[in-house]
Amino acid sequence: MTPPPDARIKEVLAGVLDLDPARIPDSFMRHDAASWDSLNHLRLVTALEEAFGIKLTMREVGEMESFAAVRDRVRSHLNGR
Repeated sequence: MTPPPDARIKEVLAGVLDLDPARIPDSFMRHDAASWDSLNHLRLVTALEEAFGIKLTMREVGEMESFAAVRDRVRSHLNGR
């Protein structure tokens, strides 16, 4: 069974940033993890696109500064299908 999107998004985020998914609260921000640098941001985008079969725009990529923003972008793509 596929995990719900929020849990799966946290798994992807944790995998890229080398964090425990259980330690990523809904209020998690880019500045909360030193590992969320520009290179890992691009890795995150690629990982999310592969995990969910979506294509994020450059604008969306630039807006993803928190877990909530990432979740909202992924959800909007999944709901748009």
